[in-house]
Amino acid sequence: EPHFKDDAFTQKWGQNWGIPLYRWSAMRANNLQWWRERTRAIRRIFHMFRIDHVQGFYRIYAFPWRPRRNKEFLPLTEQQMLERTGGRAPHFIARNDDTPENREANKREGEEYLRVVLEEAGAARVVGEDLGVVPDYVRPDLHSLGIAGFKIPQWEMLDGMVILGDKYERLSVATYATHDHEPIRALWDDALEHSDSAAGQQARATLEKIALFSGLNFKIDQLDFENDFYRAIMEALFGCNSWIAIVMITDLLARKYRFNVPGTKANLNWTRRMQRSIAKLRSSRKERGRMGLIHELLERSARV
Repeated sequence: EPHFKDDAFTQKWGQNWGIPLYRWSAMRANNLQWWRERTRAIRRIFHMFRIDHVQGFYRIYAFPWRPRRNKEFLPLTEQQMLERTGGRAPHFIARNDDTPENREANKREGEEYLRVVLEEAGAARVVGEDLGVVPDYVRPDLHSLGIAGFKIPQWEMLDGMVILGDKYERLSVATYATHDHEPIRALWDDALEHSDSAAGQQARATLEKIALFSGLNFKIDQLDFENDFYRAIMEALFGCNSWIAIVMITDLLARKYRFNVPGTKANLNWTRRMQRSIAKLRSSRKERGRMGLIHELLERSARV
């Protein structure tokens, strides 16, 4: 997965989290009771839930070594890796997508498992996180099941052009970032303050795509973040055709801290908390003004 710039191992071999694999044959023998019970438990708490890495229902990438050995395998060639694993390589389970027959089998089985989740979800709405390297059959299949996938504007491209929000499928969830992404304000600083670095150049490319999605001049140097960029990108997101538009709280408040860096064991991963309480945010004239703008844009887009 070459887009994981923070992690050389993931770029080379893929993500290896050491999570036990589902034994679908055993689950099927029990009418997928474990998934049924889990879905019912979630339904009692939430009226909507997201299935992370939903494409794992169709096929999942597996490793013949545990994550603690990732550093050992990072510098190896493919042949050296095979010698060390006894000929076993990272691979997809139940099967890869290299033939039409395999793709059809993966699609059929993934749909079977997801139908069980939908059956038990009842009135709760199901969203599928369909990001990353996604097989071409996954998104159409999710759509046919009534499961909304994600639209990340800076990733939605057609023939090298940014797809505008009015072209998004209604059954989708639009957002600029998830917990795995760098906040927009942090990207802004990277692009303008570290323009010569690889990270700065990547941040600039991302922001330019967001600017084009928002109807702005892609030359972000000519824009002010608060007065030009922030307002425009929020208006474009809320105004898109997606059923739901979501803003990470860090992007909502224009904060720079990040919740997770994929492929790393950074001490701050999944430990971040908001640095100011709700009461303190309410007492800030700047934040009250920001929330007033957000409410105005939500009303204008008929989302409230």
